[in-house]
Amino acid sequence: MSRWIVASVCALTIAMGVAWGGDAAKPTATTTTNEMKAASTDKMAAMKAEMMKCSVCKNFAAHMDEIGPITSDVAKLNDGVAMMHGVKDPSKLAAYRTASKATSEAGMASMTMTEELAKTQLCSFCQDIRTAMKSGAKMSQGETKTGDIMVLTSADPAVQTQLNALADKCKMMAEAM
Repeated sequence: MSRWIVASVCALTIAMGVAWGGDAAKPTATTTTNEMKAASTDKMAAMKAEMMKCSVCKNFAAHMDEIGPITSDVAKLNDGVAMMHGVKDPSKLAAYRTASKATSEAGMASMTMTEELAKTQLCSFCQDIRTAMKSGAKMSQGETKTGDIMVLTSADPAVQTQLNALADKCKMMAEAM
C-alpha cells in the first residue's frame, strides 16, 4: 500500500460531507422515517456520482456499499496534518483494504499527470494532495487496526499552509457527517 490510501479515503470523507451536508436528511416534525431514508439514499447516490468523476476516488466509490460507513479523524500538526480513517464494522476491513489498494495505485498514477489532465480528472481534494506532494510535502502512512493513517508534513512554511488548508477541508467535511 502507499501514501494514497488514506488520502483517497479522506476524499471519500469530503464527498460524504458534500453529499450529506444539506438539510434533506434532517428530521422535522413532519418528516417520516421513509422520507429520511429516501433522502439519505439520494445523497449517497449523489456522492458516489461525484466520486466516480475522479480518477482516484472512483476506485473507492465502486466499493462503498460493501465498506461503509467509515470513521474519520483529522489532527493538525506543528508541521502538517494527520488523517485517520477506518471501518466501523471490522468484518468490512478486507474490502476496505482492497478498495484502498486500487485507490492508492490510481493516486500514484496521478502524480505523473499533466497539470491540465489533473484539473479535469481529479476532484479538488485529490488535486490539493497532489499539489502539496509536488511542492515537497512528505507523506508517511500505515495501517491501523480498523483502517489507515496518513501524515503529511513539510519544513517549508508555504507547504505547511497548504497542508493546514487540507486539514481544515477534511475536518469540515468530517464534522458535517
